[in-house]
Amino acid sequence: MIRHSKDASELWKKSPWKRFRKNVFRLQTRLFNAVRTGDLSKARSLQKLILKSFSARMLAIRQVTQLNAGKKTAGIDGKTALTFEERFELERLLMTNYHNWHSSKLRAIPIPKKDGTTRLLKIPTIADRAWQCLAKYALEPAHEATFHARSYGFRTGRSAHDAQKYIFSNLRSNSDGINKRVIELDIEKCFDRISHTSIMEKLIAPSSLKIGIFRCLKAGANIEFPEQGTPQGGVGVLRST
Repeated sequence: MIRHSKDASELWKKSPWKRFRKNVFRLQTRLFNAVRTGDLSKARSLQKLILKSFSARMLAIRQVTQLNAGKKTAGIDGKTALTFEERFELERLLMTNYHNWHSSKLRAIPIPKKDGTTRLLKIPTIADRAWQCLAKYALEPAHEATFHARSYGFRTGRSAHDAQKYIFSNLRSNSDGINKRVIELDIEKCFDRISHTSIMEKLIAPSSLKIGIFRCLKAGANIEFPEQGTPQGGVGVLRST
């Protein structure tokens, strides 16, 4: 038990973050390979190991309390930061409840759009964001193994620059072929209207994690369309297909 702020501060700062990342990456690599070979039973077992991992919990808390750009945005509990003692308390909370997580309601912040309308940015609590990040560590490698090679949106290690480079390489005048075209599509209210049923059917995850994800989706449900939509203010998880 950590009794003093100084003790917690020293313990947090001296944590072996590099080793934590290696531990999680090793499990994620095994998970990726399991899905690639079609061994979903092994994949779900590895996902459970990631969720149980002390390294993954510590990295998730560090991500949402120190590294994320929106780390100082409060959820409905009003908390914009956690003390070092609270970070270790959150680690213990994740350890005992990762398999049965109940998401809190979301704080809705109106964001003005260029056309004069507004959209609601829904913000989870810090604890919920930490659980989402932990879930992301278990979900992302499994779905990375199934994505199309030319899918770039919201994927780790990829960006719009990668898409631009591929387009440039294939559309320039000295590339093969003359019948070239660019098709631009915009799905209206895409995240507002995503079907929860479709998400759950496609999700590669153990049942306990699926239940947690379903609760997370319902915490930010649109009153008008309770079976649709995803909260957009939390940790980004697998928005590509």
